[in-house]
Amino acid sequence: MSWRFRRSVSLGKGVRINFSKSGIGFSAGTRGARIGVGPKGAYTSFGIPGTGIYSINYLNKKKKKDSISGNAISRTQTGDVSASYSLMMPPEISQKTSALLGFILIVSLILLFVYMPLGILSFIVFGFYSYTLSKKPVSKATSFFNKGKKAYIRGDYKNALENFLNVVEIVPDAISLYKDIGIIYVHLEEDEKAIESFEKYLSKYVEDLNIKSQYINLLMKVGKYQKALEVINSLPEEYKNSLSVINAMAACYIELNKPDMALAVLEKGPMRKRKTDTEEMKVYRYLLGTVYRKLGQKEKALKQFQKIYVEDSNFLDVAEILNEMEG
Repeated sequence: MSWRFRRSVSLGKGVRINFSKSGIGFSAGTRGARIGVGPKGAYTSFGIPGTGIYSINYLNKKKKKDSISGNAISRTQTGDVSASYSLMMPPEISQKTSALLGFILIVSLILLFVYMPLGILSFIVFGFYSYTLSKKPVSKATSFFNKGKKAYIRGDYKNALENFLNVVEIVPDAISLYKDIGIIYVHLEEDEKAIESFEKYLSKYVEDLNIKSQYINLLMKVGKYQKALEVINSLPEEYKNSLSVINAMAACYIELNKPDMALAVLEKGPMRKRKTDTEEMKVYRYLLGTVYRKLGQKEKALKQFQKIYVEDSNFLDVAEILNEMEG
């Protein structure tokens, strides 16, 4: 909601013409509570009578984008679906139905104040349009989505997948749904199909760093390290210096047998930090030790593995590595 100022001219019977900076509209109702249609669509408003100050809520207003976490990659380990997802109706579907229906409904309500027979006729038109819409493909897509959402919530991922695939078959431009399809494939451990789904989603929603993080993790999991590096390099510059991104890049270079490149990346990290007080820091030390070991710098490698062992003797295979190197 937002607070604004406007001027109105009464036409009688509670009906007004409203003049605002954005254009002209009309509304009906009582002092302090009204419904109407304006340049931005149908709305309801509540205000303080006599002041010209009011609060307006547009019925078809889009929700703001969720804020994107500053941590682009949650961890170096791959295959972890750590983000929580709220299944929302794809905007490519909802925008095709809600706007016009909402407009007809508001007009019908307003006409009831002006001339009841015309208002009743308008409601009949609303009912007829609603029935006609229910027979169109977009209504079937909505039905499939709702079934898929219920199946997803109860953990029936195969059923959810079947319904969501039906949605995108009916409405091919429902690209946003490929995010949820990709997550389902992750749950079903079908990594290649998950990657394909995320690629379709990111082709339109390229700024979604949470999904891009999962995409990078999957690429690393299936051994597509060069592709993972390309995606990492496409991240905004302000994220590339985070420890999680540094770890991911170094891990890719290690797997590609480029320890010198991995070291160049790791040198951007907190090399002088003494304690491994987070999982990411332990991963960082482990990767750094691995690189030094590959480059034949045994003393430096030992130092990194020993720091990890002091903090967490059970971390990965650090104990075995130290036995081997010190033996």
